[in-house]
Amino acid sequence: MLFFWIKLLKFYTFTNIKLTWWLVDLKKIDKLTLTLFVSGNKKAFELVYKSYSASIFKRLLYLLKDEDEAEEMLQNIFIRVWTNRSSIDVEKNFHNYLLRIADSMAIDLIRRNVRSQLVYDSILIQGVHQHDSVEDAYLQKEEWVILENAIDQLPPQRKLIFTLCKLEGKSYGEVSKLLNISPATISNHLVLAMKQIRIFTSRYEKGLKTVLLLFF
Repeated sequence: MLFFWIKLLKFYTFTNIKLTWWLVDLKKIDKLTLTLFVSGNKKAFELVYKSYSASIFKRLLYLLKDEDEAEEMLQNIFIRVWTNRSSIDVEKNFHNYLLRIADSMAIDLIRRNVRSQLVYDSILIQGVHQHDSVEDAYLQKEEWVILENAIDQLPPQRKLIFTLCKLEGKSYGEVSKLLNISPATISNHLVLAMKQIRIFTSRYEKGLKTVLLLFF
């Protein structure tokens, strides 16, 4: 039911259909709206969705480069936020809260897509009819699990920068514009991220050579 409701709200939001209550100054009632949202008020949910969905969708579309995936993830984000609304702190910046969730979910999807593509390419190149090639593909998948664990140890901002630059292949300029930070800061984060990942994966050095060569 909530999924259908969000689909309907998305239609209103992205086709610019104006509802009378949509003319309210949201900045002045933002805290009150969030308080009502946390208490389970559905009208407040509509206001929250209309206030933030376009911005979050834009962020997801930039990260994922796929409109269908971005739309589906947007709906999942608001379903998750609504389901866990009791944990929301109305005193904190709600937009930043949504952006952190969007970044986290997008990073997870990007990593899954990259890992799946590499495993698929490995099987395709070596030939699925060869017994060893399937085993190699599973070994590579295990390597990715270790690498993902290493990436998960990074601070949130560093993890996002590593994912965008190393997994998505975005330029320093693109990431700088998206996150509003300097290219020098991005470079510093990447140096620290790669150092931290090397330390974490050092115990698996032999088994991770194939995957690590893609990034270092």
